[in-house]
Amino acid sequence: MVLRPRQLKTANLVGSAATLTASPQVLHSPSFEPLSFFVADRYAIWHDALCDEIKALRSNHTWSLIPFHPSINIVGNRWVYRIKRRVDGSIKRYKARLIAKGFTQ
Repeated sequence: MVLRPRQLKTANLVGSAATLTASPQVLHSPSFEPLSFFVADRYAIWHDALCDEIKALRSNHTWSLIPFHPSINIVGNRWVYRIKRRVDGSIKRYKARLIAKGFTQ
């Protein structure tokens, strides 16, 4: 029996699955908003947006990483990605936000 890997669901958005799996960081700028961290982290533009958001959270003292303890309630989070555009439709910047799932408190 020969097993083949499944194609990525986002392959049709960027042209082909080969572009996504060719290297860990693709250099061209994507024209879509990724739905998961694993897709966004493959693009240098989105990776930079993720790093900028983490830097902003740390500099504002709104987020810190602490060691796990069984008595602490863990609050989940997720990344939200948006492409900010100018009035003429050109891309102004790529923005990533880390959103806490407050309903898990």
